[in-house]
Amino acid sequence: MPPFPSPRDSPCRLLLLDPHPLLRHGVQELLARQTGLQVDGSYGRSGDLLQRLQQQAAAIDLLLVDALPIGDSGEGLELLRHVSRHWPAVPILVLSAHCNAGVVSLALQAGARGFLSKACAPQMLLRAVSVVARGGRFVPPELRAQLNQSRRQRQQSMRSPRLSTRERAVLQWVLRGCSTGEMARRSGRAASTISTQKRAAYRKLGIRNDGELFRFRHLIDAD
Repeated sequence: MPPFPSPRDSPCRLLLLDPHPLLRHGVQELLARQTGLQVDGSYGRSGDLLQRLQQQAAAIDLLLVDALPIGDSGEGLELLRHVSRHWPAVPILVLSAHCNAGVVSLALQAGARGFLSKACAPQMLLRAVSVVARGGRFVPPELRAQLNQSRRQRQQSMRSPRLSTRERAVLQWVLRGCSTGEMARRSGRAASTISTQKRAAYRKLGIRNDGELFRFRHLIDAD
């Protein structure tokens, strides 16, 4: 079996996105030397990558992208969501200088099939490209360990009795899709009080937004 499979009788074709020319060219040179792998486009701007996908997405087997900044509202995260929504058959491997459990988790949720640090060894990058091009998922062991530790900490926090009764009630309402105004009407409390209790609960649990809360909704008794 070739190391870089393609659904066609041709090399595995990938597009590369990285805003840093020196790093982009270095990765391109590494990949171009591999048998069965073809860098079909190298871009410094996401708009150029998206334009290429609009024209020839069916001919592309993999995207290797530095999608930054990745954050709650970062453009990198929106890029991953956009590509996954419009071209779900094209797998994405993120190669980033910013590697921690939070960033990796956000990228995977947004549609990435793999995540690597730019500090990884060349052979690790080639292995990840091969795995993701085959339809698999790839996160290196050290990042998987961080994800697992973060998940355990979140689960422990969600079970923790540190939340007050009212804070837990606010989270239960959030999980049911209630707005702040609706919570205020139901509880007879001011909307500002609800917001304060929600922020306090999120701070205690180490989460930052409703999306992160919904990932752990099974850990809150929402009856």
